[in-house]
Amino acid sequence: MKGVPWKSLNSETTDILNMLKLADKRTELVKNLSGGMKRKLSLGIAIIGGSKVLFLDEPTSGMDVEARRNVWDALLEIRYNRTIILTTHYMEEADVLGDRIAIMAEGEVQCCGSPMFLKQKFGTGYHLHVVKDVSFDLNALMSLINKFIPEVTLGNELEKEISFVLSTNTTSGFGEMFEELENRKAELGVISFGITITTMEDVFLNVSNISDIKYKLRSDTEKENGVHIEDEDVFGDSPGLKPHPNPLNQFIALLLKRFHYSKRHWSILVAQLAIPFVLMCLCLFIIKSDGQQYRFEIDSLKLDIYSVYGATDGFYYEENPQLSRLAKTLKDVYESNQINVEKVPNPTHYVLDYGKKDISKYLKSFLVGGAVDQYSNGTLNLTAWFNGEPYHASPMSLLLMHTALLRNITNTGSISLTNSPFPELRLYIAQGSDVIIRVLAIVFVPLAFGFLSASFTLVPIHERATKAKLLQIMSGIPAALYWIAMFFWDLMVHCIICILMIIPYAIFVHYAFFGIHSEAMGASLLLMLLYGWSSIPFSYLISFMFKKGSTGFSAVVGICVLIGVGCASILKIIQAVASPSKSVDRAVWVFRLFPTFSLASGMSSLYGVAFYNAFCESVPPYDLEFHCNSPTMDKSNPLFKCCKDICGDNCHQVIYPIQWDKNSSGQDMLFLFIDGIIYFGFVLFMETKAMATLLQIARLHFQKIRKSVVGQIIQENIVEDSDVLEEEERIRNLSATHPGSNGEALVVSDLTKLFKNFYAVNHLTFGIHQEECFGLLGVNGAGKTTTFRMLTGDCYPTEGNAFIQNCSLNTNLKKFQSHLGYCPQFDALIDRLNGREMLMLFGQLRGLTGSDLHEKVEKLIKMTDLTKHADKQTQFYSGGNKRKLSVAVALIGSPPLILLDEPTAGVDPVSRRKIWNILSQARNNTGAAVLLTTHSMEESEALCNRLAIMVNGRFRCLGSIQQLKTKYGRGYTLIIKLKREDQNDYKIMNTIKAHVQGNLNGADLKDDHQGMLQYHVVDPSVTLSYLFKFMSNMKTEFELEDYLISDTSLEQIFLTFARAQRI
Repeated sequence: MKGVPWKSLNSETTDILNMLKLADKRTELVKNLSGGMKRKLSLGIAIIGGSKVLFLDEPTSGMDVEARRNVWDALLEIRYNRTIILTTHYMEEADVLGDRIAIMAEGEVQCCGSPMFLKQKFGTGYHLHVVKDVSFDLNALMSLINKFIPEVTLGNELEKEISFVLSTNTTSGFGEMFEELENRKAELGVISFGITITTMEDVFLNVSNISDIKYKLRSDTEKENGVHIEDEDVFGDSPGLKPHPNPLNQFIALLLKRFHYSKRHWSILVAQLAIPFVLMCLCLFIIKSDGQQYRFEIDSLKLDIYSVYGATDGFYYEENPQLSRLAKTLKDVYESNQINVEKVPNPTHYVLDYGKKDISKYLKSFLVGGAVDQYSNGTLNLTAWFNGEPYHASPMSLLLMHTALLRNITNTGSISLTNSPFPELRLYIAQGSDVIIRVLAIVFVPLAFGFLSASFTLVPIHERATKAKLLQIMSGIPAALYWIAMFFWDLMVHCIICILMIIPYAIFVHYAFFGIHSEAMGASLLLMLLYGWSSIPFSYLISFMFKKGSTGFSAVVGICVLIGVGCASILKIIQAVASPSKSVDRAVWVFRLFPTFSLASGMSSLYGVAFYNAFCESVPPYDLEFHCNSPTMDKSNPLFKCCKDICGDNCHQVIYPIQWDKNSSGQDMLFLFIDGIIYFGFVLFMETKAMATLLQIARLHFQKIRKSVVGQIIQENIVEDSDVLEEEERIRNLSATHPGSNGEALVVSDLTKLFKNFYAVNHLTFGIHQEECFGLLGVNGAGKTTTFRMLTGDCYPTEGNAFIQNCSLNTNLKKFQSHLGYCPQFDALIDRLNGREMLMLFGQLRGLTGSDLHEKVEKLIKMTDLTKHADKQTQFYSGGNKRKLSVAVALIGSPPLILLDEPTAGVDPVSRRKIWNILSQARNNTGAAVLLTTHSMEESEALCNRLAIMVNGRFRCLGSIQQLKTKYGRGYTLIIKLKREDQNDYKIMNTIKAHVQGNLNGADLKDDHQGMLQYHVVDPSVTLSYLFKFMSNMKTEFELEDYLISDTSLEQIFLTFARAQRI
């Protein structure tokens, strides 16, 4: 599409795939690619075809650090001959890739320039990080720093680390300061130290603060505090003081959730009612239309000769002149009825001659005639002639003669004649109608209610697939309460629909289900309600098998069609037409385990009984009287038993609709009741530890079989880190002496998860201190999310255990879960609820009530910047707002341990900082500890007291950030920026490069672009003091615009370990 020549298309495609490291996925379907790979592929589509201008909208969103670095490398490779316009929430991405960076707010550009220019103008300077020894002297260190750099402020202080913010206005004094610090480390109690430069994130936050004040978006309090939000207590709980959940409040909260969901998803409610209603109307309409006819009625016919037979021939006879007036009137009457009339001397001869000429015309057209004569005594003699072949010629001829006589007397008027036959008695009435009614019930009723049953799978599947159910269970509600509330709401909806189903009965077959036969309506309603009682838990059980609501819906409808319509109709027909068979009866009992079969069977029997009972009422009273008074009525006529005056002992006997009989619905009703108890019991059993144990035993057994077939489990050769081993030893000693967590927020012991033939998590052992933020880093597939899934009860560990206080993950999962707040990797939000309703729901489930609940919800909404969006449905939230709400859900109720799986992915830097501040409050005010996974190295540095890098399910290193930098960091990053007028002067550029290479050992040039030189100095003999002195002299000698020096970044350490991750 971009015009790449056919001959070079394959090679260019291969180059792009290689550049983006997607070559091994060349033949993979796009739908099977991970999210990160899809982002890479989207980038490839933009690059291919030699596009000179690239618009990239957050190209690395959702990628891990290594994948993001691969994309950066690809973009750095092509940037020399392309113009790239890029948007991003990752400030480091902007820093690495951007030659110029613009920051926008309220639709306007607030600032624009090179990264170095923006850092100089809006940055906060250098950050000095010091790892403390037991003899650390803060006052002495502060006086040392102040001696060289007057503008210094104390930054963040942790248990083993402290940081200072140093102004960049006096970089000339940095060399001497670092030299003295290196010489006096032991005296000051400093183990090691390092330096980082201001980041683009600091720049963004400062610019954001300025723009907010400019647009008056912040309050005065916030203006004073800069980017820091109001230091308001969101939690208000003393450490250890937790609300006590009330099961009744939790039950009400779960019902409110379903109410809000239903009122906004009204299309499901309409479908739940409309489909059963239409199908039931159709079924009953067919039954009504197919009802018996007990007499034949023939429509009346007006005997007008012309309208019945058209134009015809006729004659008249008159020999007496005194009667000529009457004869002329008769002729006029004939002619007015389109009869071609002729006066004849002899009617008999004329008729015979007419027939001889054309017998066919005689039979069709020669219909009437008239003779006017007088007896000798003066009496008038009128003779109406008619053709005996046409059925109605006789009365028509008489009519015409009488009309002529009337007009002769009155000169006006007319006579009309209508033939309206009596109803004809039906001599034979079919006996097989009840079979048709039963089959119609089997076909339509389970189909109608099948769609209703299937709709009850949608919410459980959605909540399980999005992990919203897991979060609700983790909030402290028993699984039984969750399902009881779900069942209560769905049964209530089912009951309302059943009551509305009375309407089709009233419209079409009221005679069989109302009045003296109202017990049939009661039985029908009871059968429908019992079907709901059993089919709803059956649908819940089916929902466990599927991950998509549409698939679960289709499965339940399929079962209803196959079992309810197919099997039930076959077995009922066999029972009706064949001789009794025990095997058929046994099959019926077995299939009654399916609620849809019991409904079909019960309704079939009920309809049969109901329409049998209403047999006499189905005959119109006039028809019944007509038949009963017929002289041909006898016992062979089915209506005989309805004739109360003559039936005697053979009168129609009514059968009660609910009986213990195979032709009645009693057995089916009992089975529906029993099915409901069995299936709901199964649903509750699915949530128990026993079920999990059975599944685990089955998996272990399967793994043993697979090991013997596939081979041994893959074992990685791991070089263990001393700090990791020390942590494992500490936890083992702790577990040996004190069971439980013994003062730790979380103790994890030998936690293991085996998938197929490799360890996703491999004997993980560590502890998290109270109020500590512990970071878990690792590329996608390292085992971070699997660790979280085990700790939250989403999957069960193959081996190992974990403890919070005295609660064990293995033996007391529900209580263990209730101590956790969890923000999963993908937002576990109920899409039809708004943000406020989500927080109210989880607050109530955690035990908050009344004003306390409302107050905390409002504070959390304010803290997470969701005030404008609090009343929007969460399905309409942006990705960043969904993450904010997920964090708020994890925090509400002040759980003692908060698990956050990439909490700020896709969140803008200002909101990210606010989330960081909220997490700090949670730790400080409630004593909560935080276990965090993230792809943002800056987030790790901002929040984590300690962190571990995870590779192939094991920790490869563990400690504070500066500890890791000291232990694993290699050298420094040096950035030199030339003045604008020197940027294109290759002579000056080459002189500077030569000077650096000749005087700075181990300086490796990493990038040269637009007057910026970036070096990585890896020689361990080069100290910070030497580097600052060297660059201070060089800045003066070469008139450089500026330079920046920083430690090896955490990201570089991370990438060193990440390369060992299996693919």
